[in-house]
Amino acid sequence: MSPMVTERNSIYHIFTRFFSSTSFVAEEDGRITGFLLGFISQDDPHEAYIHLLCVSPHLRGRGVASRLLEVFTETVRRKGVHVIYLITKPVNQRAIRFYLKNGFRAVEKGETVDAGPVKAVADYNGPGEDMVVFRRLI
Repeated sequence: MSPMVTERNSIYHIFTRFFSSTSFVAEEDGRITGFLLGFISQDDPHEAYIHLLCVSPHLRGRGVASRLLEVFTETVRRKGVHVIYLITKPVNQRAIRFYLKNGFRAVEKGETVDAGPVKAVADYNGPGEDMVVFRRLI
C-alpha cells in the first residue's frame, strides 16, 4: 500500500467524480506528489471543507501542501466561500502546526482535551475519538 493511501478507494472516486472542481493533485515529473480532497457545503455554500490533504512523505516540507491549500482556498473563495473547515487527529502534530501557520484556528466547542498547542473536541468521532476541528475565515 502506498504511504499516501489513507482512505478506502471508493472515497477517491467520489471526490474525482462529484467534487473535481474543488479537489486537486500536485505532480512532479508525471508522478503524484500530493493531493487535496475538498468540497463546498451543500447546506451552506459559504462554507467549504477539506476532507484530506496528503503529501508524499519524502516531499514534505517543500511547499506542496501550501500550494494545494492556496489553490483550494482561491478556488472556493471565487465561488463565494467565506470559511473553510477541516479536522485532524490530535496526534498529528505536524498537521496541527501546518494549519496554525496557515491561518486556521481550532474550534473549541463542548468538552475539549489538550492536543499540544490547541484543544481537541472530545469524542468528536465517537467515544475516545477526539479530533481537532479547524476553521479559517477567507
